[in-house]
Amino acid sequence: MNVHWLMTIAATTFTFVILLMLVRWIGETQISQATYFNWVAGACMGNIAANMITAGGWQPLITGTVQLFFFSAVTIAAAYLSLKSRRFRKIATGEPIVLVHRGQYILKHMKRSKIDLDLLQQMLREQGYFDYRKVEYAILEPTGSLSVLPKSDREDKVDVTPSNPEAEQRQQTNHIK
Repeated sequence: MNVHWLMTIAATTFTFVILLMLVRWIGETQISQATYFNWVAGACMGNIAANMITAGGWQPLITGTVQLFFFSAVTIAAAYLSLKSRRFRKIATGEPIVLVHRGQYILKHMKRSKIDLDLLQQMLREQGYFDYRKVEYAILEPTGSLSVLPKSDREDKVDVTPSNPEAEQRQQTNHIK
């Protein structure tokens, strides 16, 4: 086996171990609640790691390791800052957007979030709601998931007890003739 392949195997293994350690250091909540910020951070770390593997030689490997450690530290600092500052959290992770309110689409919010009617209906069906009018709220979360609050049963049901039972009876019998 030539030196090039040995270096490639060693760099790949080393990079994998470093990434594994750094991802554990960043934390599991970052992965379970993946926002666009987390996705971008992960993509950047992956790019640095790919450069470490393909650059060849020990110097690029060490440089990449330093870059990964500093990038991870900045990611952790940004996560901490988003815990402390609502303004930064709004910039870094976004805010929930109400797409359906009291059984009505909010087209302005749908346009802003780049969700068309077909996609919203699909997302509602995936949540088990085939009629948007039975939804009190549908909220697009910063993670891209849809949270749905159904209308209460009391709002959906019409009062079927007639106010004047004799008039109701007459109307039904007149309709039959």
